[in-house]
Amino acid sequence: MALNLTATADAPLGRTRLADRMAGALKIDDGIALATIDGLTDAGLLTVGAGTVALTDAGRARYADIRAALDEVTARLYGDLPAADLSTAGRVLATVTARANAELTRAA
Repeated sequence: MALNLTATADAPLGRTRLADRMAGALKIDDGIALATIDGLTDAGLLTVGAGTVALTDAGRARYADIRAALDEVTARLYGDLPAADLSTAGRVLATVTARANAELTRAA
């Protein structure tokens, strides 16, 4: 998740903002997200400097490998489904996700 968010961000993310996005998306504690960022930094996949997080060359390569593998699986799973069916499924899943997030917020 950290590699994906860093690679696809519209603008450079600070460490705290990246952790907030990870925590929100994964429904995890900010501390876990920060520890993950630190672990990826220690592993040489991310670098933190001048207040922003960036992928290293190794991080870009790892992200590209993961993305390629996911694209292959996604093509096998969804490739032959009609676009209209995918659109309907996407709307239904977005509604269910919004409701689940509202329930989680209410329960917290």
